[in-house]
Amino acid sequence: MDISRRSFIKWVIAGAASASPFGCAPAGKGKPAGPPAAGLASETKQVCHDVRDGLMKAFPPPSQSVDVVILGGGPSGLAAAERCFGTDFLLLEKEPHMGGNAWSESWNGLDYCTGSAWLSLENDEVKALFKRWNLEPPVIKGNDSAHWDGKWIKDFWNSDPDYPSYAQLPYPKSVSDDFRRFIRETAKLDRVKDANTLDNVAFSELFAGYDPRVKQYWDYFGPSNWGAKTHDTSALVGLRAVHEWAPCERRTFEGGLGMVARRLFAGFPESQKKRFITGAAAFGVRRDGKRVNVSFMKDGRPETVSAKAVVFCVPKFIARHLLTDIPENQAAAMAKMRYAPYLVYNFCFDKVVWNLNYDNWAIGAKHFTDFIPADWVTHGDGGDLGRKQIITVYAPKPEAARADLLDDEEVLGEAHATANELCGEFFPSWTDHLSEVRVYRRGHPMPMSAPGSFTRLQPVTQRDLPPIYFSHTDNSGAVSDMYEAALGAIKAAAKALRHV
Repeated sequence: MDISRRSFIKWVIAGAASASPFGCAPAGKGKPAGPPAAGLASETKQVCHDVRDGLMKAFPPPSQSVDVVILGGGPSGLAAAERCFGTDFLLLEKEPHMGGNAWSESWNGLDYCTGSAWLSLENDEVKALFKRWNLEPPVIKGNDSAHWDGKWIKDFWNSDPDYPSYAQLPYPKSVSDDFRRFIRETAKLDRVKDANTLDNVAFSELFAGYDPRVKQYWDYFGPSNWGAKTHDTSALVGLRAVHEWAPCERRTFEGGLGMVARRLFAGFPESQKKRFITGAAAFGVRRDGKRVNVSFMKDGRPETVSAKAVVFCVPKFIARHLLTDIPENQAAAMAKMRYAPYLVYNFCFDKVVWNLNYDNWAIGAKHFTDFIPADWVTHGDGGDLGRKQIITVYAPKPEAARADLLDDEEVLGEAHATANELCGEFFPSWTDHLSEVRVYRRGHPMPMSAPGSFTRLQPVTQRDLPPIYFSHTDNSGAVSDMYEAALGAIKAAAKALRHV
């Protein structure tokens, strides 16, 4: 069935961080068939593109002075700001809200994520941080399911080679044996002692001699978790996923990690919130003696604030354009960092359509990699199956296709193709219950864990340039994770305050 002919479906295309989607009234059922009208909006990107293209020339003199400026209002920026409470700081965020790629919205009272989905609480330091923030995301029950040649296998991936799910593959026993053999053989590699060597080898090189379907699974898994297929993935990152992912306790809120950012900011004292400036897109950071001038656009006008220290909580591909005096080797390392473009779809249904697992991998799909029920942590046991449900669908794209995300017609065409594949081919029964589709464009949301990024690039890109300090999800850690961003930002903010 061609979903585009269901003219009563409401389609909404929004940018990566719109405060709320620009809606449109659904076409009436009696109207001619054809793609529904779409409300179009976009992430705030013009200033960023102008900076990239060298078009921002005017740097007005400072109109205000503070001790610390924090650039970016994502999880990293929020954590840095919380560390600065009680001091003279200012946070600048280019979007009309806080959260960055961790941003949630709502449909009919149901929360859904537009990017970051889950996190792991791996150590006592992280657990103490979330306890201080009064946040306790529920545990995600079960492992991931996977689709193979028409068959869905519940709790498919597990690091135990004797796990029974591999016997359920709809293929000869030799394929199941290769999945198990891959786990056993790669377990012999020392991920600690040989971390540097493994990080500089492509994950794809480890699949020689195994059935191609073993590699195929990770070619779907990687793009939606660390931004790359196996040939562009560090073997160290891939091996950690193979052997450490399933035993890891994952957590999230209904609606994804955007709820962490939302609840964290909502809990900040009102006296501190006035120090958060939204709609402020930085376009230049320049030293001025012992101080640093930060220029930004606000309400269409350029402004400059003078600071004693600056904390960069933005991706390195932005930082290298904003700063004017980065050491050559550091700027070169920042330029080599790679980021995966994404389309994130939220399919809104008038009843429950899926209740098998949290993350579900559609091996063999052409237009998306995986999907999650937005309310899994609340209703993983089933609940009222007549309730409305949102399915969040991830569709990472090749780097070469990044510019396509700027084309509204191209994006809408991809959305239709994904809807036809998911609700027409994989699950025809979903079609009659699909009420709305919301599409989000994300141009550079996830740093790719490419070979060498962890051991060769990050140690150089994260070097502080006092009084300028760096923190972001691309700052440290083999895989982008919210807790890494938060902990790093707290340390960066502490260094900035010591400088002050």
